[in-house]
Amino acid sequence: MPGATRDPVSVRFDGPARRLLARAYAHPGAWQQIWLPDPDIRARTWAAALGLPDLTGPDPLPKGGGLDARTRWGRGFARSLYFQHKWYSPGAKGGGWRSDRRASPRNTGGLRVEIGRHVPASPGFDPARPMAGGLPPRRRVRVQLAAGGKAKDAAVDRMANAGRAFTGPKGARTPGPRWGGAYKYRDWA
Repeated sequence: MPGATRDPVSVRFDGPARRLLARAYAHPGAWQQIWLPDPDIRARTWAAALGLPDLTGPDPLPKGGGLDARTRWGRGFARSLYFQHKWYSPGAKGGGWRSDRRASPRNTGGLRVEIGRHVPASPGFDPARPMAGGLPPRRRVRVQLAAGGKAKDAAVDRMANAGRAFTGPKGARTPGPRWGGAYKYRDWA
């Protein structure tokens, strides 16, 4: 969309998103995972200064729209994963991350993202002194680069229309029941 800005929370995750995606590209078809710690006081203060809602609050997108990111913080990470994959990922012949945005978005290979349940902090974790030890409160994030091409088309054709983001014959698909339409749910300027 011309003039559209990125979610400021997603921009904070570009580095970790690229590292997780690099592992997924190195092992296509296999799930790769990381732990996403809950936002610390600095991140929550930064978001409040921008006028964003509570980062630990519920995911702003409705549950029927595809990925359930569970929190606003998780949604920012998911947006960064999709953005980096779509515009800056390495080409089919490998190589490193692009420094310039692609001329057209990447459309090969399906990126699957799952964000898990909340795991409380370990007993030894002190938020005032996070470097002293223990594990912070967190969520598991899993990513998989699924097969593209004919394998993808066959998998989509096997799905019921209720589970599809787009429905109809290939080449003439329209938004279906699981299409998120995320721009209408923006909470940033």
